[in-house]
Amino acid sequence: MTDCRTQSAYHDRTNPQNQIMKKTTHLLMALGCLTALAGITTIPAMAKDGQTEDSSKKPAVVSSIHVAGEVDDADLPGLAKISFDDALKAAEKAVKGNVIQGELEAEDGSLMYSFEIVGPDKTVNQVEIDPGNGKVLSAGVDKSDD
Repeated sequence: MTDCRTQSAYHDRTNPQNQIMKKTTHLLMALGCLTALAGITTIPAMAKDGQTEDSSKKPAVVSSIHVAGEVDDADLPGLAKISFDDALKAAEKAVKGNVIQGELEAEDGSLMYSFEIVGPDKTVNQVEIDPGNGKVLSAGVDKSDD
């Protein structure tokens, strides 16, 4: 008389349904590993391109005057083609209100005048002016936590 356990184990290995289940399980495991691997390799590539999961961040503003590397703040006015006063007038024309702060800064490789203006409705707006031509680069509600 044969042992039932031996016969049952033999029957499981030769059953076509069990073989299909095994192959399906192996295929799904391989697919899961490939998906995980694709996700792991995509994250560093996105970070290298400057893309992050936070897509709400606005793109960098680009002015007509580009700066490379670290530039001393004292050297910035010599790079601008328009004066601070002219930039201030352009900002006040773009957004009505009271200017509470203004500066010439190098940000993301672009030189720009940046002004904070409190509007009549008490919102703080940021206006960025191109120091090369006096054009408004951006204007809107300041969402920074400075």
